[in-house]
Amino acid sequence: MSWMNILKVSLDILTKELRQDVKSMGGKIYQIGGAVRDEFLGKVSKDLDLIITGIDLDELQELLTKHGKVNLVGKSFGVLKFNPTGEEGEPVDIVVPRIEVSTGEGHKDFEVKLGKDITLEEEQLRRDFWMNAIAKDIETGELVDIKGKGQLDIKNKQISVINPKAFEDDPLRMLRAVQFAARFDFNIEKETMKEIKRNAQKITTVSSDRFQEELRKMFEKAQKPTIGVELLVETGLMKHILSKGKVNPLMDRLDKEAFPAFLALFSEEYGDNASEEVQNLMKLSNKDAKSLQAVIDFQKIDVNDLNIVKFLAKITEKDAIISNIDALQEAKNQKTLSEQLKTMKSKGKPTNLKELAVSGQDLLDEGLSGRKIGEILDFLLGLAVKTGKNDKGFLLEQAKSKFSSELWKSILKKQYNIK
Repeated sequence: MSWMNILKVSLDILTKELRQDVKSMGGKIYQIGGAVRDEFLGKVSKDLDLIITGIDLDELQELLTKHGKVNLVGKSFGVLKFNPTGEEGEPVDIVVPRIEVSTGEGHKDFEVKLGKDITLEEEQLRRDFWMNAIAKDIETGELVDIKGKGQLDIKNKQISVINPKAFEDDPLRMLRAVQFAARFDFNIEKETMKEIKRNAQKITTVSSDRFQEELRKMFEKAQKPTIGVELLVETGLMKHILSKGKVNPLMDRLDKEAFPAFLALFSEEYGDNASEEVQNLMKLSNKDAKSLQAVIDFQKIDVNDLNIVKFLAKITEKDAIISNIDALQEAKNQKTLSEQLKTMKSKGKPTNLKELAVSGQDLLDEGLSGRKIGEILDFLLGLAVKTGKNDKGFLLEQAKSKFSSELWKSILKKQYNIK
């Protein structure tokens, strides 16, 4: 679907009646932010930021309620989540202009001022970068771009901050500048770069979830994430994030679903402590955390059929882990773990106990019992992998030959104290 089609579908939530009601109350509806920016860049945007000026927030809530469902979860920030009548799915954020006044360090303490007297220009001036502050009248298509700065930055492929204090008020914006630079292959404007370097230490005040979101965007949306990592070093942000973090060219070759593999490369200078260092930086999901640790561990093993089986026996979240290991091996032009497992199966080799021709019950039926059943199964799995003989008869003979006498000795020793 083209950008224009996505935009049309998104704007369809604003029915003719709703638009007329807004107009009759002295309001105007604008698009603002990413969708307008992406239109200039010729990119598809699924974001639809709508702002309505000239109407008090409570009045806007009452108006929207006549045309659909309104979720008030973000009302204190001037945000109303709206679903038109008969429409389900993700609601659209409709906001009123606001002013944010910082009352503390970082983005944790600030006061939000709302009111229909706050202008569109005031709303634009509170935003992070000029390219993200362009507004578009949805009725006329007229652009509102203060002194044309947003369009000029996009034309010049540069990112410039609107307010020099922006990074003090919300240090995450420094990481957003890096993320956008990598994503769009833009330069960071000279004065903006200077402000980032001056405020770099403040990145430590950003919450782990917000930090992870921007870093993930940088990896997933940038064609070359290495541009972003290089900028983290250049701006001085890296030494406050992961002091040993470094650029690895393989980052640009990873599948965009392999965020844990990216983190493994990002933190590889920490060696065995890499996973711990990343976890201290950001709160990963259980699946991502396990995938990261597994990717790190897999790099240490001598890759052969038996070691692969031993490795797989120790992990959970196997699909996610194998996917990330595959991505890193593909980036290195190596045979992937999935391909190795496929080759093993084609040779009749089991890759786990479920694929082994012998079960625990089979061993019990042969008179082999006790706590060593698990040990016997592990032995037989290794044997089947080494020899390629995953045959029930062969494996049972091997089990009885090796373990029957050992089990009897163990039983006698326990019952009669025989040494």
